[in-house]
Amino acid sequence: MLLLAALCALSPSIARSQSTTPWRTVRQDHLWLATFVDQPITARWAFLGDVQWRRTDGGQDPQQLLTRGSITYRVAPGFRLGAGLNYVATAPYGELPSARPLRDRQIFYIAQINQKLGGTDVMHRYRFENRWLADVLANAAGDDSLSDSRFAQRARYMLRGSRPLGGLALRKQPVIGIVQNELFVGLSRADRGVAVDQNRFSFGAGLPLSTTKRLDVLWLQQWIPVSRARASENNRTLWLVLNHTGKAR
Repeated sequence: MLLLAALCALSPSIARSQSTTPWRTVRQDHLWLATFVDQPITARWAFLGDVQWRRTDGGQDPQQLLTRGSITYRVAPGFRLGAGLNYVATAPYGELPSARPLRDRQIFYIAQINQKLGGTDVMHRYRFENRWLADVLANAAGDDSLSDSRFAQRARYMLRGSRPLGGLALRKQPVIGIVQNELFVGLSRADRGVAVDQNRFSFGAGLPLSTTKRLDVLWLQQWIPVSRARASENNRTLWLVLNHTGKAR
């Protein structure tokens, strides 16, 4: 983890050393709304899915729409493996917009480890993505089409810790504190041509709504290097997540 964090911190410095043009930092405000589902199918099989609606400029303009679903298998208590599909539609946004809207279709694989450390629930999530990226092209007739896909791969690692916040409770259930960090590493030059693709650090509170539902209110700091513009996005994001964790039948 320390090595990955160092890579994340040093990536802009390495890029600066390769050119006399200094990198700049662009700060933007985002609003992300999401719903996550973890629904057991049998004692070992489960469905994981999420839909995310992401906005920029304080929620005024579109950024991304994401839909993702996977099937997981519990190999052992606290350890499961899975695979799924993801579709992401990204609009040109902010001060460093892309030339065209982007469509990202993925097949991904996940490994998730959950453990208890004292009173803290710790989760390690590893995700590997095969990605087919295509630009949205507008023609003279006003119809949109997609460019030829370019293939890329990306690895992701998320470390998450959560625990009850003192004596705080809602509906006789504890309010939990959440801290997590996720690092993205591109594995091909089609993926922005850099090693570290982005980093997301977030913290906040999980508010219980029922025995199966929880609202997470998170502050997320997203860092993205944009090599074509010799700049970095440093995005401040309010992230509201409605979680549903079903009960095994």
